[in-house]
Amino acid sequence: MKNTTGTSSGWEHPQPVAEFIAKHPAQDVEIWRTLISRVIGVATANGWNKTAIARRTNIPDGTFSQWASGKYLGVLVNQNNQVSNWLAALEESSGLASRVPVSPVFQQTLVAREILETLAYAQVTAGFVAITLDAGVGKTTAARHFCLTRPHAYLATISPNTKTVHGMLVELAAELDVSEHNPARLVRAIGRKLQRIGDGSILIIDEAQNLLPDAINQLRHFVDINKCGVALLGNEDTAGDFMKERSRSVSSRAQVLSRFDKRLKREPSRGDDARTLIAAWDVQDDDMIRFLLGIALKPGALRQIDRTMKLATMAAIGDGDEVTLKHLQMAWKNRDLGDIA
Repeated sequence: MKNTTGTSSGWEHPQPVAEFIAKHPAQDVEIWRTLISRVIGVATANGWNKTAIARRTNIPDGTFSQWASGKYLGVLVNQNNQVSNWLAALEESSGLASRVPVSPVFQQTLVAREILETLAYAQVTAGFVAITLDAGVGKTTAARHFCLTRPHAYLATISPNTKTVHGMLVELAAELDVSEHNPARLVRAIGRKLQRIGDGSILIIDEAQNLLPDAINQLRHFVDINKCGVALLGNEDTAGDFMKERSRSVSSRAQVLSRFDKRLKREPSRGDDARTLIAAWDVQDDDMIRFLLGIALKPGALRQIDRTMKLATMAAIGDGDEVTLKHLQMAWKNRDLGDIA
């Protein structure tokens, strides 16, 4: 066998050496032939070399290389069993992955439509907007759809680790593919990338409630200087901490808060949006619809429907059945959401 590389081109079916055939029982050799063919097929499909397969099977590199080359003179049945168990586990996990239900494609719910309209307004007018809605209503999903369907739209997610001005700028540079290692020049480099083009550019900040006040002020700078739209997506605390920070003057706080051209704070109709998502999952049973509508009213909103349906669908597949109310109830119970349930 040729020495493998990182591609599938290094795999060839080996011819076992005479010592290998003489050493091992004929049955074990036949099992080895079957296993090595399966290994080569898996490796070729995934672009794995011998080192990668050895690591995955938990067999030392040298031992696996000898086994795969038909030169192993140890106890063959032990290595055969290890490889066989790995292949079985791989097939099981692949089968499980293929059974995991996929969420319906993006649904134009009422709240999604308002989010998209707000983002479009910010992009076209170089506006500064805030979208502060409950968790799970589809803010992130709508923002991702917007970025996929509009040019010059960028989405960055803020975490507690990137809430400072510098942390946010580093995150923005990564999302915008800006390469600038001098912190003093980072703002200008990001600004150039966001500079208004044609119908406008927009920077969407998800989980914006994590931002510190100075970071929000920096985003306002991009709106003022680079004439790009900026949208803050988050919960009701978004921009609220800035307003409460008493160390800043009233005029300083007002300077930022007055720059918000629009704030989307209320859902049009969660019930209607829940029905849209339930229909997308092709749920038609009245009792199941009522159950899912009840879930949608809990914290987590539409996200609860999606995740509960996925878990219920997997359970139904395991039972060889269609999703029933029982599957939904068990899925909701098994998610163990504590007080939310």
